[in-house]
Amino acid sequence: MHFRGYLAHPDRIEIVAAVDPSPERREWVTETFGITATFGSISEALEGADFEVAVVSTPSHVRLVAVEELAAAGIHLFVEKPLADGVAQAIEIVDVASAAGVLLAVDQNFRYHYAFGHARDAIREGRIGRVIAIDHRELMWREVTGWRAEQRHHSLSVMGVHWFDGFRFILGQEADWLVATTHRSPALEAAGETDASIHVRFADIGVNYTQSFSSRVERIETIVIGEAGTLLLDYDHLEIHTADGVETVSNPWAGPGKPESAFLGLDDLLTAIDAGGEPSNSGRDNLRTLSLLEAAYLSAETGEPVRFQDGVL
Repeated sequence: MHFRGYLAHPDRIEIVAAVDPSPERREWVTETFGITATFGSISEALEGADFEVAVVSTPSHVRLVAVEELAAAGIHLFVEKPLADGVAQAIEIVDVASAAGVLLAVDQNFRYHYAFGHARDAIREGRIGRVIAIDHRELMWREVTGWRAEQRHHSLSVMGVHWFDGFRFILGQEADWLVATTHRSPALEAAGETDASIHVRFADIGVNYTQSFSSRVERIETIVIGEAGTLLLDYDHLEIHTADGVETVSNPWAGPGKPESAFLGLDDLLTAIDAGGEPSNSGRDNLRTLSLLEAAYLSAETGEPVRFQDGVL
């Protein structure tokens, strides 16, 4: 996804190298995308290539080491989600980048890949009046293999981090508290949770969110209820329902447009590098998204609501 998105914008991005400890993966990169400079480690890449930004797509539980080495070399960072396995380590990553004087952004590409951006515009334009509530469902049968299936945290870390970020993104405000329950279905080979039911309060706006990797019924949709209208959105489009009828807005970054959503996230970082200041998808902003994720696990474990201070645990 990253390679395809960036290669479509040679005027903005030049991919100069790829790093992977696996020789087979490095060979695949060269054969598939024509990237001839490949390295088995970050240190080799720092010695053998000249670059300003690194896309860090390691598994989250080994990300800090990569960030520390790159930040120390003055490299700006575009990091995959979730930023870390918990808020404490995410703060450490943010602090490492800040101390090194480099910018850090997180690839929350569902701000574009899902129709969240169009919904945010409709809400800001007052199309549905004051928002009252959000109902979100992601129901599917999803069998995950590899390192993800072995992690203690599963479905919420894989997909919930997108939805939590999306709720924050469209509402433009932070959560007050959250309560959650989780479940691990024996029908799936996963060490972590496969299903979750969550309620989040953003001031006077309630968000109900159901996540399932074990559902035999597939459905992904978000309904935003306002005083003057209702939004219905998914990956492909946004519907704006008002007393005047229904307006449909297509989302060009759904489906085959997903690589472009990765480019847009990186471009946010590049713009901040050029102009100064923080990107909208900064690591510091992402602490609030990750706080929702960690709070869901904490609430499910304790059976109690979790409260936030300015959106952070």
